[in-house]
Amino acid sequence: MTSAQGRSRNHSPVRHRLAPYVPWTEATGRRWRGWMRLPLMAPFALGYIAASYAVFIPAAERRNGKYWIDEEAVGHLLLHIPDLSRDLPQAIRSLVIAPWLNHDSLQLIYVTALLLIFGIIFEVREGTLRAIAIFFGTTFVSTVVAGAILHAIYPNVWDIWVLENAWHRSWSGGSAGCFGLMGAIAGRTRRPGLLLAIFILWEAFIWWVNLRNYTSVFHLSALAAGFIATRYLLPPRHREPTA
Repeated sequence: MTSAQGRSRNHSPVRHRLAPYVPWTEATGRRWRGWMRLPLMAPFALGYIAASYAVFIPAAERRNGKYWIDEEAVGHLLLHIPDLSRDLPQAIRSLVIAPWLNHDSLQLIYVTALLLIFGIIFEVREGTLRAIAIFFGTTFVSTVVAGAILHAIYPNVWDIWVLENAWHRSWSGGSAGCFGLMGAIAGRTRRPGLLLAIFILWEAFIWWVNLRNYTSVFHLSALAAGFIATRYLLPPRHREPTA
């Protein structure tokens, strides 16, 4: 291929039209270094996946056709929303540990898929420290936001079974952090509306077919927090020149 052909392909009309909706254009984000260097470029995403399986498998028990974490064994490590107002030190400890403990095998597979699709690319483009900060930072923000909303409306303002279940159940897993990374990716586009709409519609679809609970408040809060972080707080990385 000649250099002229290469330039023509790189600046094709389709690519040009999609550029505003694609993250890390305009020479931002670290360069992709190839699959052989992936463990060095995305150690957090890959390490989280490995650690979450290593933690889940010994603590899981089979019920109703899938595996669930044994809450009798690890329940004291999981987040309970009332602890945000009743036992703040316990809530903080849970926020450190609970993101590593997924509730069931379906959640574990879902988090794995989100990290493989979105977590790795964010870490490759933005770096490991930023990926860790977004993952755990948005998990924290989503917990505070979701917890504050629930405290404000349940049970005096709105007493329905979804809110009652949210108040009494435990919360854990990495899905909120994954949505934080998704929001952060949207924040790196010139026109983020399309990606944000896709992510919100996807969450609405998953809520309708499977969740039917308060989980979406955590997810959407984390999505917003990740978007704000990269859109307004974290300056984009400038891509290093090729040798």
